[in-house]
Amino acid sequence: MDARALRYFQAVVEFGSYSRASEFLRISQPAVSRQVDRLEQELGKRLLVRNGLGATPTDAGRLLFERSQPILRQLEEAAAEIKSSASGSTGTIAIAIPPGVGHFLLPPLVERYRKSFPNTSLKIISGYSGYIHEALVRGHADVVCLHAPLPQKGFRIVPLLEEEVFLVGRRGMLPTRRAYVTIAELLDLPLILPSRSHASRRILEERAFAINATVNAIMEVDDTSLIRTLLRQGLGFSVLSQGAFENAIDRKELEARPIRPRMSWPLAMMTASGRPRSESLDALMVTIRSTVRDLIAAGRWPAKHLDK
Repeated sequence: MDARALRYFQAVVEFGSYSRASEFLRISQPAVSRQVDRLEQELGKRLLVRNGLGATPTDAGRLLFERSQPILRQLEEAAAEIKSSASGSTGTIAIAIPPGVGHFLLPPLVERYRKSFPNTSLKIISGYSGYIHEALVRGHADVVCLHAPLPQKGFRIVPLLEEEVFLVGRRGMLPTRRAYVTIAELLDLPLILPSRSHASRRILEERAFAINATVNAIMEVDDTSLIRTLLRQGLGFSVLSQGAFENAIDRKELEARPIRPRMSWPLAMMTASGRPRSESLDALMVTIRSTVRDLIAAGRWPAKHLDK
């Protein structure tokens, strides 16, 4: 298969439209269509279906999209390294992190890393831990930070920290005037939570099971920014780490209460053991660990350090 045709196909899937893909690629729409047609002829399968709103992948198209992403990324990295080998480490490294973690970690991490590796591009993937784990397993991410990963053969886990989580809701709507809320009180509230495939939901379900209670999830939303939007409208409550709501607290849109007994999410760094590692990736992993340590020591990230 031709790499250019795969790139054009990926752009159509990502943008959901031949026209938007052609604008992004800066080539004509017929040229994009011809490359996709050649792929379909080569594979003997329909990859995309046009509709009134754009184009959507078939089952075969979704499979090709998922399998070709890491391959194309490796080709791009190899080309960048060959073209720029004289100017130091190059290429692209993909890192996946939860949004609340990125609030504290990302700015100082990027600043530190780019001082040593200015020619290496960073691709940032953000989402809940279930999506982050999938990105690592599928080869879409080189290194990830995620909450409470389960041990898995072929993957290395490095504990980083443990951060407290809070009950969060619209300002003035939290159910108690006490400085905290109990687990039992929390579980009675209408909660807006991520789906069960994510670690933060799993941890809450485990705490509910321990006291023979159930979680009153009125909505499942796998996007932190959308959860905050719903909270601001007073449509429910959620459980979030400080990085996920700190800015909204400063703007006096939301308020938070600690949970008692204390509830926390462990954060770890995870990589695939059997994949090749570059100097720039090794350096990024070291920088993640040192940045986490320094942020906690300076009091800029309220968390308990776990990395030994």
